[in-house]
Amino acid sequence: MKYKIFIIIMFATLLQSNKIFAQNSLQKELDEIFIEENIEQRIRLADTFCNKLANMINIGENAERIDAPRRVSQLFSKDKNIGIYTWSIPTERGMYKYYGIVKSPKGIFILQDININDEYMTDEKFTNNKWFGAVYYDIIEININDKKAYTLLGNDLKGIVSNKKIIDVLTFDDDEKPVFGAEIFEKPNHQRLIFEYNARSAMYLRYNREKKMIIHDFLAPVNPVFEGDYRFYVADFSYDGLIYKNGKWTLLENISVERED
Repeated sequence: MKYKIFIIIMFATLLQSNKIFAQNSLQKELDEIFIEENIEQRIRLADTFCNKLANMINIGENAERIDAPRRVSQLFSKDKNIGIYTWSIPTERGMYKYYGIVKSPKGIFILQDININDEYMTDEKFTNNKWFGAVYYDIIEININDKKAYTLLGNDLKGIVSNKKIIDVLTFDDDEKPVFGAEIFEKPNHQRLIFEYNARSAMYLRYNREKKMIIHDFLAPVNPVFEGDYRFYVADFSYDGLIYKNGKWTLLENISVERED
């Protein structure tokens, strides 16, 4: 009996050691990607890293936190059916290339970033093969026509003159493949919302679970002459909110709230 217990303990210790080794190895790889000076080589290394990370995610099981390195965001639906893993690497001129993986009961999908310019692309739906890249930091479960969907809050950091925050929507098509974007916003023809603001400032965009509301800074130009040039937009210390009702994220203007930083 003691021998069996010893074997079980040794096996568990070995598994834990392998996990720690794998995590440390991936962390080292990611750190090396960030210090690689050649941009093309950095992207090649990052592509390989993404495939390795995808191979660590179990197929056919509930989505769960993996031993991923720092800088990799991991979000999960309440029922653990859906997992979303996103991160970014710096490229040239302060730009970023985004990477992502979606885990569902039907498969593992690597996301291919097309967010490489300043186009807003608010009116298009995307797939895992054509994805408006971002690093997501929150997931909100909603229902669209009695089907589960997921509202995602994310960062799109440009770093030189402006940054963006994104509210996107993840659904799945009839073949259970991921689709990004849904026309559930009050703005006509908007599949997602994109907020652009000055890179030297900050923008608050959070979901308050107690109020069931997405709360965000209202952005305004630092000077009226910059109206429409979002590189010069900053928070004006007032807040708007979005609540989900009747199948739409509905805008509430100039709300009074306490921020949750």
